[in-house]
Amino acid sequence: MPLNCQKSSYYLIENVSVWSAFSAPTRMNLLIKDGHLHDLAPSIPFEGDRIDGRGFALIPCGVDAQTHLRVPGQSNKETAFTGLRAALKGGYSAILTMPNTSPVIDSLDVLLKAKEEVRQSETDHGVKVLWSAAITKNLDSSQLTNFYELVDAGVAAFTNDGLGVQSNEVMDQAFSMLQDLNVPLLQHAEFLTHGGILAPGPVQKKLSLTPYPEEVEWQMVERDMSKLRKYPDARYHVLHVSSRKTVDLVRDAKNEGLKVTAEVSPHHLYFNVNDISETNLSFKMNPPIRSENDQKALWDALIDGAIDFVATDHAPHEKERKSGTFDDAAYGTLGLETTIKVLIKAWQEGRISSQRLVQVFSYNPARFLKLPAGFGDFTIGAQFHGVLVDVESSATEFKTENLSSLSKNSCFIGQSLPGIVAMAFHNQMIFSFD
Repeated sequence: MPLNCQKSSYYLIENVSVWSAFSAPTRMNLLIKDGHLHDLAPSIPFEGDRIDGRGFALIPCGVDAQTHLRVPGQSNKETAFTGLRAALKGGYSAILTMPNTSPVIDSLDVLLKAKEEVRQSETDHGVKVLWSAAITKNLDSSQLTNFYELVDAGVAAFTNDGLGVQSNEVMDQAFSMLQDLNVPLLQHAEFLTHGGILAPGPVQKKLSLTPYPEEVEWQMVERDMSKLRKYPDARYHVLHVSSRKTVDLVRDAKNEGLKVTAEVSPHHLYFNVNDISETNLSFKMNPPIRSENDQKALWDALIDGAIDFVATDHAPHEKERKSGTFDDAAYGTLGLETTIKVLIKAWQEGRISSQRLVQVFSYNPARFLKLPAGFGDFTIGAQFHGVLVDVESSATEFKTENLSSLSKNSCFIGQSLPGIVAMAFHNQMIFSFD
């Protein structure tokens, strides 16, 4: 998809349906001056550059709290340029990148080098990169990283994503340290050694694959909750929830008053085990797509607030790592360029309101990551980040050539998805997609 960019310090988006987190869509005009939202009103006198928004929705740009940008050291899977191009096309203004890279982001030196590597692509695409660092050195669940030094350097979260923290003692130590820092610990909930490939279901049985049990997820969350009670000021977040039992644990913890949040990935919302294609190895992801009952629980939790937002778990892999058999293939699927489409489809079907869509795509993850006003919302005087979407568009087949990511491992290839992203606005930059 070609991308064009122009800069304008003073422009008007007119006759557009403005979506927000807390009110129904309203047809408005937006005046952007020096990259900031200057006015938002039904009618604005104006002489200058105009953008006709008639027939489109203007949605606050999304914020993705789980992207594998693969920086540093994994440019065979994704680069800063291709990853941020994908985020831009997917309607995002900011992403939180994961630390399971090469080398692992577990020290100040690696963090600073990684930041420098993405700086130019951030500028080119208008998408902000936020950083998470490993909870433990080399992701091995033994020795904590230097939390204080890394937070001082701008780290927004800690996670061993790709590996759950196995040690009970280390989890205690981490929660104790995080009490004073007000940054979240993001848990990839998985006790190891299960060897599972796919959750129990038709393809798993047909191919005689080792089943991936749900217990390894919810039992780790259950352990973590028991420890979190000793540290009431620590923030705990469950990455890519996949099972009903985990949803129940998160809901109970919230009702108890613990500082617990959770996310769901678009593929866990869209698919269940009955939808898995035995010929598309992108359906191998961690955690796996589970039963129709689990899928329903995830949707219910997203709507009622037990799950706080949607995060892509964008996990690019080179073709060789997603070839062969399910036993051999790497875990992971892409997500940055399809998430808004999955949510628009749900809105078209009446499953989610426009307000809740903005909350889970934009507003809630922006607040979770403590981004300033203008990220996840439209605020007078703040930086302007918006995406123009044809939300009434008919569904069309999503194809490999639609992807800007360096890798092409998407479980959504071949699916019919609506939600044409026409333009994106980041400060003074206006991007259009043909």
